[in-house]
Amino acid sequence: MADPAPLICRDIRKQFDQSEVLKGISLETRKGEVVSLIGSSGSGKSTFLRCINLLETPTSGDIIVHGDPVRFKYNRKGDRIPADDRQVELIRARLSMVFQSFNLWSHMTVLENIIEAPIHVLKVPRKEAIERAEAYLNKVGIYERRHYYPAQISG
Repeated sequence: MADPAPLICRDIRKQFDQSEVLKGISLETRKGEVVSLIGSSGSGKSTFLRCINLLETPTSGDIIVHGDPVRFKYNRKGDRIPADDRQVELIRARLSMVFQSFNLWSHMTVLENIIEAPIHVLKVPRKEAIERAEAYLNKVGIYERRHYYPAQISG
């Protein structure tokens, strides 16, 4: 049996007051894919990412992460909210996203920036995090810059 899709979003809708920002967005990723959302300012890219990561709760629609559907419930005010805080934590630990205006920490090297989340969020042992980070840097051709600070690199 094939692995489940890392991420499936079906008919995601998000409404703020009377303004519908997301109007039925669907997405399915495959293992190993890197997905970019491209669109004009105000088109809903960041809102969609925030919904996927449950920083915003979609008004409606389904989100499935590695075969596990996100469970929602309604609070006393009638707002849709995630039903399981632990599930939200697990989803955030498994999904990687880079938002607009994302910057590296200027006081840390490229390598230190990359290992920060795996060590502190996922509790990956430091040695293992460094090995993985160096492999990724080698894969994208910038291994030799791993000890540079952000101000020392361009782009």
